[in-house]
Amino acid sequence: MKKRESTPDMLVLFKDFKKDVLDNKPRHEQMINEVRMMKFKVRPLQGDISKLNFSDKTFVEVIWQLGKMDDFIEKYISKIDKHQEQAFHYYFEGMYKQLLEKLNNLHFGTGRTDVGIKRSFIEIEIYKEGKKEKSIN
Repeated sequence: MKKRESTPDMLVLFKDFKKDVLDNKPRHEQMINEVRMMKFKVRPLQGDISKLNFSDKTFVEVIWQLGKMDDFIEKYISKIDKHQEQAFHYYFEGMYKQLLEKLNNLHFGTGRTDVGIKRSFIEIEIYKEGKKEKSIN
């Protein structure tokens, strides 16, 4: 007889995610390496991004957290009980909004604004390169 897999408890999942990921962040250099392996892509929508510092500590940390959150959601979304699904989405949606707010408030680049020089507006799209589906021929 096949053993039925138990549904994970949401509170335990959240607690483990916080303890294992958010409270246990690696060094900045390790985060950079992990973000590279996560295959994030940055696409400029408006402005010149050539002068941006993508090694900014806060930027890397936020992208790393988004990647870890995405991996976690992908791993557990199909395993949670349907009654807990709304709370699961609510928790991660709130966290996602906080991380986006951090990104929106970042001021990276040269770090200096001279008098008479207008600050430029830059808009970028950050996305994770999806898994390529195999085509059947």
